[in-house]
Amino acid sequence: MAVEEHLEENEEELEEEYEPLILMFATERCAYPCADVAGLGKISYPPNVRLIRIRCCSMVPPDLVLEAFRKGVDGIIIGTCYPPDCAFKGGVERTRERMKKLGPKLREMGIEVDRLRVEAICSVCTNVFKQVTEEMTEILKLLGPTPYAEERMKQREQKGAE
Repeated sequence: MAVEEHLEENEEELEEEYEPLILMFATERCAYPCADVAGLGKISYPPNVRLIRIRCCSMVPPDLVLEAFRKGVDGIIIGTCYPPDCAFKGGVERTRERMKKLGPKLREMGIEVDRLRVEAICSVCTNVFKQVTEEMTEILKLLGPTPYAEERMKQREQKGAE
């Protein structure tokens, strides 16, 4: 088999393998340090997860979640503290309520509600961090890309062709 044929086969396999883009808003006291500990401990988690450190989960406005989906993000995880550990009274509960209210808007946009998760992740629970990110990746692979993500991928392909 020629090298070129082998490369072409590998490229086709890579194109077929859908890797969802996951945005994780991670609280600076819990979920973000956990990701750091996972990295330092060389615990592998999906490379398609992009972390954004936030002070408190309640500081993630619903409009930002909707905008992220419009920009082509396949899934969003809001990594919170456990409610008793939240430095901002009621922050976790408020966040859960606000994100639940997004359900109708997400469906209106053609986005399944399973693409948005609010998960409590303590600062040293690397097994929970790994599990949540792997589960979300698998769910998104089953769901496939959103219409917005498909548009993002097409734009990326066009830029690569130029």
